[in-house]
Amino acid sequence: MARSLLDKAWPRYPSLIPVLPSLARSSEESARELFDADNSILASGDAPIQVKLILIVGQFDNNAYSIPPIDGKPATTVMSVENTAFRRVLAHELAHAIHFQLAGVTNAFGAPVGETMFVEGLAMRTAQRAEPGRIDADYAAMPGDTKWMPRCAANKDRIIRGILPDLDKSGADVAMKYTFGKGNTGLQREVYCAAWFAFDTLLDQGHTLPELARIPEEKMVETMRTALTPASRR
Repeated sequence: MARSLLDKAWPRYPSLIPVLPSLARSSEESARELFDADNSILASGDAPIQVKLILIVGQFDNNAYSIPPIDGKPATTVMSVENTAFRRVLAHELAHAIHFQLAGVTNAFGAPVGETMFVEGLAMRTAQRAEPGRIDADYAAMPGDTKWMPRCAANKDRIIRGILPDLDKSGADVAMKYTFGKGNTGLQREVYCAAWFAFDTLLDQGHTLPELARIPEEKMVETMRTALTPASRR
């Protein structure tokens, strides 16, 4: 997968090189603004929140990721400067890095499906408040993917029914199925679709993002299961 992305991106790098200094400067400025905004939204207060931001030249795939604190190293966000939705995606990733510290998250890729759903739902909704005024798809879908959100909404009930039995499952295979894979309905990133609606329920019930950001890691799966059961949903 990585080699295929690199081969496709390679011809586009020469035109990017001259603008990298200005992209780096604007990226760092945006990162400081969004870090402050996310901390305010999640009410981190005096908590010792520390995030290492690594700005990279990526593969024009609008991807980014964050890693929990490991072996004494701070939470880390890796962000490509050429991302076409830079601020929204970075707001999402910095929310992850802050959330990891508020909730004591230690799992990364391959965590239980319900935990992945929880952390993605919180990040999407935090980004929605940090960079408001966009349609739902801008916070839930990959940048430029105009078909994903309508398919997510149209297949919501099927996606939720299919993912519920797997909430406790963990490992790379099940993580791939619900992120890069085709899930149960043929839609990639089903865990994000279910997370969007799970947090819709939680917020409608009066829960707040600062409160949800402090739910312990071991209770995240059950929180998602409760939010996705028919009695809890609208």
